[in-house]
Order: sequence, then C-alpha cells, then structure tokens
Amino acid sequence: MDSLPPDSPASVQAAQAPAPYAAAPGDIYPRDAHEAELCRSASHPDWIYLGGLLALDAGAVWLGSSDSLKYASSVALRLTGPTMIGLTWGATVGGAWLALPKCSPQWVGESPREGGVRSSLPLALSLAVLAGATAPLVNGIAVGPLPNFWSTFESQMHLVAAGVAGFAGALLPYVIPPRTWAAARELERLRFAVDGRGNPFVGYVGTF
Repeated sequence: MDSLPPDSPASVQAAQAPAPYAAAPGDIYPRDAHEAELCRSASHPDWIYLGGLLALDAGAVWLGSSDSLKYASSVALRLTGPTMIGLTWGATVGGAWLALPKCSPQWVGESPREGGVRSSLPLALSLAVLAGATAPLVNGIAVGPLPNFWSTFESQMHLVAAGVAGFAGALLPYVIPPRTWAAARELERLRFAVDGRGNPFVGYVGTF
C-alpha cells in the first residue's frame, strides 16, 4: 500500500498556528491586564477635560464680550469674538459626551460575527449640528447689545461665524480626545479579531 505524501511546510505551519479567537457568550470581561486598565480608565468621567472645557468657555465669553473687541476698528477683529465663543461652546457640546464613561469593568461588549455594527459618526454629526444651532444664541447672550455703528451685514456675520465655529468645535474633541474616549478607542483597536470562520472583524466596546 502506498503511503500518504508528506505534509507541505505551509500545512504544517497552519496546523501549528493558534486557533482564531472566537468570543463565547459569557466573555464579557476584559481579557488581560492591559484591557482591564484601559476599561478602568474609560469607566470614570474625565473631570480634568470637562473642567478645561468650562474654563475655555469662561475665557472665550470674557474676551469675546469685552469692549476691546466689540469696539475694535477692524471688522475681522470684531468677528474673533463670536468665533472664539462658538468654537469653545461647540467643543463643550461635543467633548462633554466623549468625556463621560465609555466602558464598564463588568461588561465589555463584543462585536457580532458579522462585524462591527455601531458607528459614532451619526451622534457626532448630531451634536455638531446642535452646537452650530445654539452657538449664535450663546454668543448673543454673552455679547449683549450690539454697538450702533455695526452694519446689518456684520451683525449677520456674527451669527454665521458663531454657528460655523460651533459646528467645527464640536468635532474638535475627536482630534484632541479626553482620556475616556482615547482609552475606549484603544480597547476597541485591541479587540480586532477573527470570527469562527476565520474572517476578520472589529469589536466594539459597550457604552455606559
């Protein structure tokens, strides 16, 4: 009887490779010490980040409503007030949600077999639209009555500048994220895995 052909090096290497990780239904805890540390970091509000946002809001309102800007000789200089107020207000609206807890040590979510099904983009855009719509109101309250020598066009541009800056400011915390969001994103990156069929997918972290 003829013997079977010898195994190829590729098949031997494949047999020795570790089996792809597939999460069990009860796998709801951090898998190692690094994931546990990331989850602990993301499970408490980032009070320093929130305090910094409030401090920036106070500084922008104080400077943007000052007479030195309201009565400045340059139109471009007078428009820096609503731009600063809108930008810091938008960062507060968008960053406050990111600074809230994003993980629970008792439940670290796992992606389904089909792959990641959650996206932060719709909520980010919704908060940006909210910040852009409310920034002109915040600027109007902070600045108060407008000087008589301002033209109608300049008054309108104050609303536009505050709204556009508010929309952009709400997306800024994704570039400079708080500790909670950064830790949650790193935990999500580490949970890049494969399903039972060997197909890659990206896990996500449960939000609490």
